[in-house]
Amino acid sequence: MSSPYEALRELVGRISSDQKLLAELTKKERRFQFRPTDGAPFYLHISPGSIAVHEGETNNPTATVIAASSDLIDVFRGQADPFKLFFSGKLRVQGNLLEAQELARILGSARG
Repeated sequence: MSSPYEALRELVGRISSDQKLLAELTKKERRFQFRPTDGAPFYLHISPGSIAVHEGETNNPTATVIAASSDLIDVFRGQADPFKLFFSGKLRVQGNLLEAQELARILGSARG
């Protein structure tokens, strides 16, 4: 089983190689912190025309997503609905919930 960091890196690789998806990232700069309850933290940095995953913590994240590693992997691979996990209490979001919803849409677009 891979880590949620690796699963997100795979997904970000798909976004980075798709000019249409990259063009959708023309909004403002955003950082999404991920804190697996059973793993190391990492974050996603989105800026106009680029997207990258980094290990560790970021300052002033747009939103922080907290969930078990297995749930994050399932979300990144399209095997779990982030909204169902959120409403069941298995996934928590701190910060800007609307931006977190937009992130779910972007990641979903990358999966096809």
